Amino acid sequence: MNNKKIIYLADLTHNGMVLSSNVFPLSIGLIGAYLINKNPNLYQIELFKYPEDLSRALESCKPDLIAFANYSWNFHIGYEYTKKIKEKWPTLPVIFGGPNYGLSDGESSEFWNLYHLIDFYIVREGEEAFAQLVQKLIINKFDIQKIKNSKEPIPNCHYFSGKKIIKGPDLPRLQLEDIPSPYLMGLMDKFFDENLAPLIHTTRGCPFSCTFCTEGSPYYNKVEQRMGTLNDELNYISERIRGPKDLYISDANFGMYKQDIEKAKLISACQAKYNYPKNIHVSTGKNQKERVVDIAQMLDGAISMAASLQSTDPVVLGNVSRSNISVSKLTAVGKLANKVEAGTYSEIILGLPGDTFEAHCQSLRECVGVNFDNIRMYQLIMLPQTELNTPENRRKYDMKSKHRIMPRSFGKYSVFGKSFVAVESEEILVENSTMKYEDYVKCRELDITVELLHNGKVYEELQAFCELKRISWFDFILRFYNKRRQFSTGITKLYDDFVAGLSQGLWEKREHLQRDVEKKIDAMLHDERGTNEMSSAKATGFFYLFEEINSALFDEMRDWLIDLKLSTAQDEYYLKEMCIYSTMRKKELFSGEIIKEVEFHYDIERISQSRFTLEPFQALLDSPKNFSMEHDENQKEIILSYKKEFGSAQDGLGKMLMRYPHIHRLFRHPRLVHEAH
Repeated sequence: MNNKKIIYLADLTHNGMVLSSNVFPLSIGLIGAYLINKNPNLYQIELFKYPEDLSRALESCKPDLIAFANYSWNFHIGYEYTKKIKEKWPTLPVIFGGPNYGLSDGESSEFWNLYHLIDFYIVREGEEAFAQLVQKLIINKFDIQKIKNSKEPIPNCHYFSGKKIIKGPDLPRLQLEDIPSPYLMGLMDKFFDENLAPLIHTTRGCPFSCTFCTEGSPYYNKVEQRMGTLNDELNYISERIRGPKDLYISDANFGMYKQDIEKAKLISACQAKYNYPKNIHVSTGKNQKERVVDIAQMLDGAISMAASLQSTDPVVLGNVSRSNISVSKLTAVGKLANKVEAGTYSEIILGLPGDTFEAHCQSLRECVGVNFDNIRMYQLIMLPQTELNTPENRRKYDMKSKHRIMPRSFGKYSVFGKSFVAVESEEILVENSTMKYEDYVKCRELDITVELLHNGKVYEELQAFCELKRISWFDFILRFYNKRRQFSTGITKLYDDFVAGLSQGLWEKREHLQRDVEKKIDAMLHDERGTNEMSSAKATGFFYLFEEINSALFDEMRDWLIDLKLSTAQDEYYLKEMCIYSTMRKKELFSGEIIKEVEFHYDIERISQSRFTLEPFQALLDSPKNFSMEHDENQKEIILSYKKEFGSAQDGLGKMLMRYPHIHRLFRHPRLVHEAH
């Protein structure tokens, strides 16, 4: 007879047209592995990612307890399941845990008033705390009320008893080597499908104290490392991968530590042996950029270097307790990264205390100016457990916020024969004492302009041309932004729809958002545009309006040169041919079509190989020649995998462009056909 305690651990994803979270559920895997390691004969653990999988399990077997991971993208789906579970089994223990929970008295009181069906909440690190709580439940024969009536503090655990929140003391941080690998224990095997990408960790913690980040707390300032089973784990994953050829690493500062070189060598060995991973998603270190460059080179361009500035304005940085490396150092790092063909990106947060339109514009200018491939432009999210999200700071900086739907994080589900709607939301700042809402909208329109024109090197021909002419690429972006509603009906509509999406996608209160989504859930689930105005606009600009924007940009560059009194006849002719070349490389990118035999007076093959650094006269042909454009086999393989992962709907295409920022690596290659007659 099996006397093992059945424990369900769920880290759910919404799964409409596109998964809201397409990574393995590492957090609950670690919880389960640690628990089994404590007593392998006592527990039967099952992990869940897909809602339908959890519903089937609940309908076939009642567990002894169930626990849900709480992140901003899956809290409410977990709580909606909790409602249905408590209707059927009122005494079944329900536990939540994760960073999407406020630790201040005000935040925790509001949480428990709203979500009183949760029995226990694990805070901080979860492995040891969950193990101790489960043991207490077993000792008390899963009598929830008996434990609550005792009002005994449980380490790293909060619960509501009577009218009081009982908060246990903090447990000491674990050493990562003491947590076994859930992969090597077989707990993650069910997630090796065609949709999910593995997620691992090699460190935990962050030495920095940023006030907008949950890891800015002193509790997480010590960084723990792990190496012991990493090699075995990487090989285990590589042998079983079926879905996206991606690897996600949850480390906050990968590459900042000496041990990261050894970790990169292990990953590199898997690339050589298994052709995996092709893409590595991780936040790289804020310091030790040279080491990060070495790692990027070692990993064959699969990793991108980060320079997470958040802002370059000294007032803003002072308000959020942050310092950045100098722009001159960033420039040097950017040049070094480009030499080894490593991707680069920076991060900017709009709306931090002290931010203004001018400050935001300057931050973007400096990020673009150091030649980083991508600028990730975020809005300030009022996150639980952050110093910035306190009543005192909200009053001090006159912060005004609204609620919006988390991208792709809503759906209609059923369990025990009953259906329900779940939607996730986040609270974002839209105004503060130095930035009114009108300026916030202007900043967002500038952000989408940078997203369309700069990110992913979509118009690298024009960016390189600016460098040849010694004029500012960002000034050109700003020129397009200032004239954004003067080019064409399609481009004007893109910006109008973007602004409409900004305002229509905001609610004063979370409950209003929930009510409106419930009313129109069926229409939302069939709307291919999705709810993320940034990714929707980017997909529109690249896949539906590409030729329109492309022509407008090259025409505007010619006009700008005339205004600057820099125009020459050769420049004008060169830009005309490069406009045609740009169109051939990128239009209908996923169609598989080969663009055949177009005549050029410039050697576009040499120009492409030089990354557009040749002066026009250097590439001028003695006589015109015909070129075709086509994808190589590696590009075809990647495009096919993207089609499978993201589909053809606008929302999926937008997510692909935002998630895989090096779209230029998929542009067609020119090939000389023969001389034109």
